[in-house]
Amino acid sequence: MPKDEFDFEDPLELNGVAFLTEEDTTEAMCECFVEEFMRMGYNPKQVLALFRNPHYLGMNMVLQKRGEPYVRDAIGDIFARWGRPVVWSTGAADVSPAGMPARPGGCPTTDQAIPLDDTLSDPMGAAVPKLQL
Repeated sequence: MPKDEFDFEDPLELNGVAFLTEEDTTEAMCECFVEEFMRMGYNPKQVLALFRNPHYLGMNMVLQKRGEPYVRDAIGDIFARWGRPVVWSTGAADVSPAGMPARPGGCPTTDQAIPLDDTLSDPMGAAVPKLQL
C-alpha cells in the first residue's frame, strides 16, 4: 500500500484522539512541554518563545490561560529540578494578567517582551525571536 493512503486496519498507524475532561490539565501540560524542550537542548528564553508562538497550540494555550508569569515560573521550576537554575532579567510579578496566581516558589518574572526578527521565520512562517544566547 502506498504511504500516502490511510489504512484503518493498520495497528501501527498513528491516530490522534481528543479526550474531554473537566479536570484542568494545564499544569501537567506546561511541565511536560517545558521538560521536553529543555531535554532537547533549548534554553529558558527559547522555551518561553515557543509558548509565545501561536503556531504551538498547546503551549500557547497555557500562556493564554495562565499568563506569562506562570509560564516563567514553570520554566524556572523545571530547569531547577534538573540542576539548571534560571534567573530572569528584571522585575517580579505575583499575579498573571489573567488574575491567576504565579507558581509558588518560582523564579522572578519580567514583562519585558522578546523582540522578533522580521528577516527570519520558523517552519510555520512566524517571525523568529531575537535571542542573545
